[in-house]
Amino acid sequence: MRSTSTRTSLAAVLAISALALGGCASVSTGAGAASPSASSTPTVSEPPSTPVVETTLEDEIDGTRVTPLAIVTDFPAPEGSTAGLHPVLIKVELEAGDVYGGSVHPSVASITRRDGNLDYITLGMGNPKELVTAMTAAGYTPLQAVPAGESQTGWIGAWLSDDVSEYDLVYNRNEGKVIGGSKNGETVAASRSITPLTAK
Repeated sequence: MRSTSTRTSLAAVLAISALALGGCASVSTGAGAASPSASSTPTVSEPPSTPVVETTLEDEIDGTRVTPLAIVTDFPAPEGSTAGLHPVLIKVELEAGDVYGGSVHPSVASITRRDGNLDYITLGMGNPKELVTAMTAAGYTPLQAVPAGESQTGWIGAWLSDDVSEYDLVYNRNEGKVIGGSKNGETVAASRSITPLTAK
């Protein structure tokens, strides 16, 4: 996986910023046949993926929940990609907790190798720029920041080594401090949980 100390610092800042900002927040069926002039809404087909066991990861401190729904391991690597790496995409539902307000960013969810040593893995690097364009064009809408108390379903893409074929989903929120509001200055402990991404 790609990792730099700059990216690690950025991921930590984003996680803390989410907490800091939070301190300031607060088809019907009719009887009978349809008329010839009636039109139906076209359905949008989902891009190909493999459903996974839906194990919800929950942040017991801020109430955020992340549930994996599907995986794609054969997504074509965009032109110019680094040799030795392949993209893996995960469809997740992110339900943002509302204890501290603010938005929860997709960086809280990471795809890693199965049982990887998290001391040596940079978390929060999902949806790298070079994958987002290709994912979007293929119908895999990238997950966006989710406002407190709301939920969203979307995709997270990551680069993994070609020798990796089993994956975990990691929820990771770093420790931070609340800035503003009634909980100003309160330290919020970190939260981390992991589930294997296993096909149904």
